[in-house]
Amino acid sequence: MAKEYHPDLHPGDKAAEEKFKKINEAYEVLSDSDKRANYDRYGTADASGIRWDAESGFGDIFSQIFRDFSGFGFGDMGGGGRAGPPPGDNLRVTIKLTFEEAFFGSEKEIAFQRLVKCDTCGGSGAKPGSSPIRCKTCGGRGQVVRSMGGFMTIAQTCPTCGGRGESIGFPCSKCRGSGVMKERREIKIPAPAGVEDGMYQRIRGGGNSGQRGGPYGDLIVVYAVEADHKFKRRGLHIYSEMSIPFHIAVLGGEVEVPTMYGVSKMKVGKGTESGSLFRLREKGVHAADGRKGDQLVRVNINVPKSLTKEQQEYLRRFEEVFS
Repeated sequence: MAKEYHPDLHPGDKAAEEKFKKINEAYEVLSDSDKRANYDRYGTADASGIRWDAESGFGDIFSQIFRDFSGFGFGDMGGGGRAGPPPGDNLRVTIKLTFEEAFFGSEKEIAFQRLVKCDTCGGSGAKPGSSPIRCKTCGGRGQVVRSMGGFMTIAQTCPTCGGRGESIGFPCSKCRGSGVMKERREIKIPAPAGVEDGMYQRIRGGGNSGQRGGPYGDLIVVYAVEADHKFKRRGLHIYSEMSIPFHIAVLGGEVEVPTMYGVSKMKVGKGTESGSLFRLREKGVHAADGRKGDQLVRVNINVPKSLTKEQQEYLRRFEEVFS
């Protein structure tokens, strides 16, 4: 591809020049074992730019939950110049919340199974007391280099040893050489105040362990929030509707409005039309970061369907005055 899109073959072609730059950038990542490993794990070649739980900053809370999982630290991603064994799979769990639980925040207990390092071999996959054997395919380097034709070569994780540079001669009898075993976990997960439907948290190191000493994958916690028949949410604001009496709409007055914090009084001005929108300050979501939303109330005028003779007479007089 580098030959095909080389600028010398496409003078003045900006698209070809941009394509050539991207090919070179990809080559730099693929030919560097550390950059390639970072890209496989994080989707970027620069691991220094990765933040734990960048979506909302709850990484400290979650890291404490998982810090003691089988004694494996989050930062242990291997090293030594080799590509290293691949990380374990990410796990995904869904937490169902009522509208109120998401509004005020809550704590939910979840149960799930994940793969952890074998407690007999310590995750190596080798029988205790035995020694690994240098991989014959990659010669212990953990990578194999393939020619792409011309001046380009690409380094890939060794398919035989998975990047470890060694193979298991005598497998562990408990995990059969995989280095992992199943474990059930029950933990409590905080749902911060103001969490919305579809939001998620990434818990670094909370997923499955990689085989033969590979690092842990992540646990993805997705929040599913139930709808409410009274209130609808848009960002930090809450929307609701209510009917007001005809005379209040005409003369003005005060009405009681249901909110998530209880009943609040709201002033209605004279001559209010059906569909008018009123704002109740800070009756919306109070997010964990200190932001506060409002409640917006749309009013509908309640027109009576049946009237007494006396009420009809009053309305006729009203009509005569304003006609």
